[in-house]
Amino acid sequence: MENIKEIPYGIANFVEVAEQNMYYVDKTMYLPLLEKQPRNLFFIRPRRFGKSIFLSMLRAYYDIAQKEKFQKRFGNLWIGSRPTPLQGKFQVVYLDFSRASGGSGSLEENFNNYCGMVMDLFGKVYEPYYFPGFAQKMEEQPDFVSKLNYLNLHAAESGMRLYLIIDEYDNFTNIVLNEQGKDIYHALTHASGFYREIFKKFKGMFERIFMTGVSPVTLDDLTSGFNIGTNYTLNPQFNEMTGFTEKDVRDMLEYYSTTCPFNHSIDELIELMKPWYDNYCFAEECYGRSSMYNSNMVLYFIDNYVHSGGNLPRNMIEENIRVDYNKLRMLIRKDKEFAHDASVIQTLLQQGYVTGELKTGFPAENISDPNNFVSLLFYFGMLTISGMHK
Repeated sequence: MENIKEIPYGIANFVEVAEQNMYYVDKTMYLPLLEKQPRNLFFIRPRRFGKSIFLSMLRAYYDIAQKEKFQKRFGNLWIGSRPTPLQGKFQVVYLDFSRASGGSGSLEENFNNYCGMVMDLFGKVYEPYYFPGFAQKMEEQPDFVSKLNYLNLHAAESGMRLYLIIDEYDNFTNIVLNEQGKDIYHALTHASGFYREIFKKFKGMFERIFMTGVSPVTLDDLTSGFNIGTNYTLNPQFNEMTGFTEKDVRDMLEYYSTTCPFNHSIDELIELMKPWYDNYCFAEECYGRSSMYNSNMVLYFIDNYVHSGGNLPRNMIEENIRVDYNKLRMLIRKDKEFAHDASVIQTLLQQGYVTGELKTGFPAENISDPNNFVSLLFYFGMLTISGMHK
């Protein structure tokens, strides 16, 4: 019983999962496929859908400072016997912008403080690849942009390869848009706004970039300053890259059914879970062929079921998955801007579905366009593809 894999509910750190005997749903088979795509990728998925642990896995795989731990962490996974030539070849700048909005200073100060700390840690980790004093010089740079410029200079000089990974690229700006309004948001993302200027610095500096978020709004507003990214959100090749397939869920239930008390058959549990956690489809070509389960909700359910001795959780939806009230208020407020007969939410309540064209990007000022609003609900995970309308 001691060797039963722990359920990684709430854990987004791949290294922790890999090294502490936790159950991991293998997504490493996507690494060779990603390497064949354009080098700067954007990938949008709803909250709690496995984006962060996927990025954590990318970091562990490509980081030159973690290269020697490949076998320990990846040996039992799909990629373990099929490593690509790029494994362990990059110095990785890993930014989580959900951490960039806290603090007592201004928006720019808080953002700069967080990103500056990340760069200072980068200097310490990778100093052996540069020269004695590299980390100290990094710390002496006055702000994030200066630290990026410092790194850019010395990485090029030393022949280092850089990989930028950004988790929740739009979290910072979504908070601003929801809580402080479109004028402040516009100032950040347009003209010489500091957020826009930072993204312009990324351009050309990193050999590879992978960014995730929950909507394309900020991406569209930043486009003219950072116009080299490819949005793979709706690409059918990556429909199953995050989240769980039904086979993933069945395999997990099968594993725990052999080690823990179960009061239901696997088929019974699947039928119970399906209406709550399944039916996400992120590519029109995959409709009717493949649907995805929200990974966090599945882990929540199985964790509760296993630790209660085979009893169903009292609440099928965990508190953390629910959309925060500010975002919900923003969506309702935007919906009210439509003409009465164009209300998306009203149509959904009346007929249970709504038609629209999925948009890959649109600026914040155009959220009120019905097709854009339907797309936003889709990206937030509140709608899914349920049919094709001609």
